Amino acid sequence: MSPWYTRNMPFFFLTFFFPPLALLLLVWRWDKFTTDRGIKLFFTVGMTLFIVFGLLPRWSLPIVLPIIFGLIVLKLILNGIKRKTG
Repeated sequence: MSPWYTRNMPFFFLTFFFPPLALLLLVWRWDKFTTDRGIKLFFTVGMTLFIVFGLLPRWSLPIVLPIIFGLIVLKLILNGIKRKTG
């Protein structure tokens, strides 16, 4: 059974109110999202870009963007290590 946050409506509200958190959740728990991953990823990235570039002050971009992308890269590195070790 999939977790509650992978269903369409809870994930929509999570993405609408906390887009960066939803993006990190989607990337971090990619294997839990079995259906509509592409649509959810597209919507989450779009909302995150809207929040980061549209609503946050310009001085916060050098702080927020490296944190988001750093966590995504960390997850990809951990996935690569997990695949190599078995």
